[in-house]
Amino acid sequence: MAIFHQRNRLHRSLAPETGSLFGSTRETSPHRLALLRLANIGCGATVHPAWDNYDLVPAVPGVRQIDLLRPLPFPVAHYDAIYCSHVLEHIPRQRVAGVLGEFRRALRDGGILRVVVPDLEVIAELYLRELRAALGGDRSAEQRHEWMCMELLDQLTRVFPGGFMGRLLACRPLGSRQFVESRIGQEGRTWLEAADQSPSIGPESVYLVSDTPEKDEARFRRSGEIHRWMYDQLSLGRLLSEAGFDQTRVCKPDESAIRGFSGFLLDTDETGAVRKPDSLFMEATTSSDSAAVLTGG
Repeated sequence: MAIFHQRNRLHRSLAPETGSLFGSTRETSPHRLALLRLANIGCGATVHPAWDNYDLVPAVPGVRQIDLLRPLPFPVAHYDAIYCSHVLEHIPRQRVAGVLGEFRRALRDGGILRVVVPDLEVIAELYLRELRAALGGDRSAEQRHEWMCMELLDQLTRVFPGGFMGRLLACRPLGSRQFVESRIGQEGRTWLEAADQSPSIGPESVYLVSDTPEKDEARFRRSGEIHRWMYDQLSLGRLLSEAGFDQTRVCKPDESAIRGFSGFLLDTDETGAVRKPDSLFMEATTSSDSAAVLTGG
């Protein structure tokens, strides 16, 4: 979500999970899980020792540096599963197909790609819901509408760190705070609690900022904070299929074909709360047939 660039570092044990493409997991042991090669790409600070954790700028010890705009430094069919959360939206749209193709190359036959992105479909639906409610006279919906405008537009158009979303979150009082918290999850609530102890601004000051000099704006927009595109289940599913993936499907946050996934606490925390409630969760698998298509075999 938006201004939160690093996720909480995790130090949790593995937990069993059923319904895996890698076989029954009713008695998933750390030893059996260690047999899997797992890559967490674009991890921020949300890491797990059972995974190889990668990011462009490592945020915590043990994370390896990787640039998704270059060929991945992995052998063919190296990983059993790749997890990539809130990364694709930061990549130029014309480069995403190549990135997904590299993920496909790095996965073994039957391997799983799990991709998490902000859910454009739900964001648009909530925007329209709150717009119509506000036009119908619901004054509280006006504040929810403003937040949904932030989710739709701010990180696509942002020209300074944190953007207008960051300034809105620093407002006290923060209108429709419960609604905002339901959208940003525990990660965002932690940020809000810290902001409660810091100097605040009034709602009338959110958009009162000086123009950003052109060279500073250009430098900022290359920093990686902005969104380059947004996806829904149709557009992301089509990209996955075009990259050679099969069995593309939408998942729940705690549902996965990756053995023991919920126990890694990447998309949910130890209480079961969703880390990024604004997200679309999708998985797809590889097959020898799709690999033959990609290689011309």
